[in-house]
Amino acid sequence: MSIPVDKFVNFQGSMVHYLICGAENPGDWVVLLHGKRFSAKDWKESGLLDQLNKENYKVVALELPGYGTSEKLQNELSFEDFISEFTKQLTLPAFHLVGPSFSGEIALKFALKHPERLLSLTLIDSINVDQYEMQLNKINAKTLIVWGKEDQIAPYNYALILKEKIPNNQLLTFDHLGHTCYFDDMPTFSQKLLGFLR
Repeated sequence: MSIPVDKFVNFQGSMVHYLICGAENPGDWVVLLHGKRFSAKDWKESGLLDQLNKENYKVVALELPGYGTSEKLQNELSFEDFISEFTKQLTLPAFHLVGPSFSGEIALKFALKHPERLLSLTLIDSINVDQYEMQLNKINAKTLIVWGKEDQIAPYNYALILKEKIPNNQLLTFDHLGHTCYFDDMPTFSQKLLGFLR
């Protein structure tokens, strides 16, 4: 099992930080985004990187520009376009994308704009879902929706919108947890995610 390695890549003049780990000849690649208050190391500390590693995935836990230890971009580029260009710079094939909270919205936009890059989409307590309601039926990637029913930031109604509108989806609800349900019950979340990715 490989140990997560800290890396920086020069992206158009800005240093972008990510953690990478996993098999030399992986089954698939998984890209993990992060919530606004979190960073790549939170995924590492949660144990999810080890779990994915054991299942023969190659994992990139990315710190978006301006977050964690990644520098802000010098050029105007949306986060979804940055992810597309960043993963191409790393020569990633199509991948599984996991986005919690504010990066859930980024992942949504990525799925709408760059569908050919996705193997699957996992949306966790995503903000601003209602702004994309009319476009959600265009998402053709299989999608895992994960929500804490007690979420005070992204209401549970957003999960129901996603469930109704995205054609190929599964919903995992944590009845008694809130916005960070995935970290609060990592054993359940990781088991569901691994089953979904297979």
